Amino acid sequence: MGLTGIIIKEFKHIIRDYKTLMILFMLPLLQMVLLGYAMNLEINNIDIKIDDYDKSSLSRKLESEFEGSKFFTISTDDRSINELFQRRLLNALVSIPNDFAEDLNSNRVPLVDVIIDGSDSNRAVIIQQYISGIIMEFSSGLRGDNELPINIVPYYAYNAELNSAFFFVPGLTALIIIMVSALLTSMTIAREKEKGTFDLIKLSSVHAYEVILGKVIPYLILSIFIGIFIIICGVVLFGVPIRGSYGALLFYLFIYCLTGLSFGILISTMVSTQLSAMLIAMLATMLPTLFLSGFIFQLEAMPKILQMVSWLIPARYFLVIIRGLMLKGNTQGELLLYISVLLFFSITFLGISIRRFKSYLEN
Repeated sequence: MGLTGIIIKEFKHIIRDYKTLMILFMLPLLQMVLLGYAMNLEINNIDIKIDDYDKSSLSRKLESEFEGSKFFTISTDDRSINELFQRRLLNALVSIPNDFAEDLNSNRVPLVDVIIDGSDSNRAVIIQQYISGIIMEFSSGLRGDNELPINIVPYYAYNAELNSAFFFVPGLTALIIIMVSALLTSMTIAREKEKGTFDLIKLSSVHAYEVILGKVIPYLILSIFIGIFIIICGVVLFGVPIRGSYGALLFYLFIYCLTGLSFGILISTMVSTQLSAMLIAMLATMLPTLFLSGFIFQLEAMPKILQMVSWLIPARYFLVIIRGLMLKGNTQGELLLYISVLLFFSITFLGISIRRFKSYLEN
């Protein structure tokens, strides 16, 4: 056979194994697309409110600078600032003091208060830089130089010191829980398919929904304990607070774990080997959660198509929930939409899994 024969044989094997070949080309392409677009740090459509207590021509000119920027959307909502922040309808508040024009005309340095939602520390820093850039441009136009005669006093709501752990710990919690939950159930049915034990179930009177729920419920209890352990580690080791209801956090954790387990059991009904189930569960939970949930990269900076895809990522909703409960102390009414979507995912995944498994039992 010789060296030449072995080389030819391996090339034939590579060509015939088209599934592996597709993965080898598609995975780098997927990584390039996600990383290339996700790493754009520019943020658009920042919701900002301006309280102008001066009502002077200079204060109105400063406000027009924000209105003319492509980065900001001026909010006119009359609700309280706290409520707007809690409902994620506002990213920042700029307060122009009532002696703003008088101070500028008298060569005194006016103080402009800026309150920024600090629950996402990376985003908060970028917003603060944008606001500073607008004010610097405004002041340069007045003085004709790069001096900044306006003193900006920033305050970061919910994370005054911009502790990075407040940003990363909730994100890591969402990532670890969805990965572990999906892995727990992704191999259950695939394992029994490999062992051939489902042949006995086909002969019994057990319904498909009983098998699926019987597989999910034990792991649901286990995954909740794992989730609680992860949250406790985040609180104890990194000092991340829990400002919301503990009962609400436990309930939302239950729904999120159910979503991950339901997704895992769906994967298990689609594959025939444990290895395939494990790889699919890892890739389908880790990469989307890292890149398309808002965990690390800003969704607003991504192309519209990726923003639309992100609506299908369960971690996107749980990130809002866990950050809202841990950092903002959100109430259940403020998080109702997000938990409803997770519940919809769970019911959909379970429904498809039961239908697929029923078809498998009938064949």
